[in-house]
Amino acid sequence: MPSVLNFGSLNIDYVYGVEHFVSAGETLASTSREVFAGGKGLNQSVAFAKAGCSVYHAGAIGKFDGEILLNVLKKAGVDISNIQLREDVTSGHTVIQVDKNGQNCILLYGGANQSLQKDHIKQVLSKFTVGDLLMLQNEVNNLDYMMEEASARGIQIAFNVSPFCPALLNLPLHLCSYLLVNEVEAAGIAQCSPNEKPEKLLAALEKHLPDVNIVLTLGARGSIFKPVGSDPLYQGIFKVQAIDTTASGDTYTGFLLGSLLQGKNAKEALKIAACAAAVAVTRKGAAPSIPSLQEVLTSDLIKNEDCSF
Repeated sequence: MPSVLNFGSLNIDYVYGVEHFVSAGETLASTSREVFAGGKGLNQSVAFAKAGCSVYHAGAIGKFDGEILLNVLKKAGVDISNIQLREDVTSGHTVIQVDKNGQNCILLYGGANQSLQKDHIKQVLSKFTVGDLLMLQNEVNNLDYMMEEASARGIQIAFNVSPFCPALLNLPLHLCSYLLVNEVEAAGIAQCSPNEKPEKLLAALEKHLPDVNIVLTLGARGSIFKPVGSDPLYQGIFKVQAIDTTASGDTYTGFLLGSLLQGKNAKEALKIAACAAAVAVTRKGAAPSIPSLQEVLTSDLIKNEDCSF
């Protein structure tokens, strides 16, 4: 089975429970405060590992504040030998508000995640080979260099386009094997309105990137997977009572791509990913909320054949 190299972000998440998201000029008392290991990169590495993949995480953390991040990855079975400990910067962190309905809003500080150097990137990529998967998110620097180096080595590239910014349009996205986007991100890349119907967004993306497998997530409406040269596949959500949605997208990403790497067909992989994400939102925190593959496969949810789009 191919290995997964996740060159991704590592953040310390400061999570505040609130009645509603704070507004401009408002001072709001939180109902709780918790500290978790997070970051889209870390969360996705944990998700890949819990989905049964061999996962290597690469990136950077602050030497004096990043131990919590290493511990979570090690506990999940992720190889951490390619993570740099930096004395000159602190680890990335987020301030997350979670309202009474389980929805969240996030303030992100890049920190060490934005300090990755090309020599380190090249050294790490040299350990991987044709068919392995490089997982990327838009929370680290030198993404263009990573894509070009990985592609030259025959390594598959999966890019979770989050958070979106116009600078992403300058990246060599055509080198990606998989592009994972929501409606706003899809519209930004295809340069059309996010209010377009999902099918039109997919068509615009496919025209722009004809050789890339596209995953379009639609929130409560589910997701669509458009493989190159094949018809789109639709996947609905499993309805649960959400407590915290912080890592649901990362869980979905890890389980979807992890299932595909393990040889599952796309329809089965989509269902497993949707179920894993549903289980995750019923728990607090980011990485701590991600279930194991065994939990997903034995869940009552996965037996629900009426999870339609």
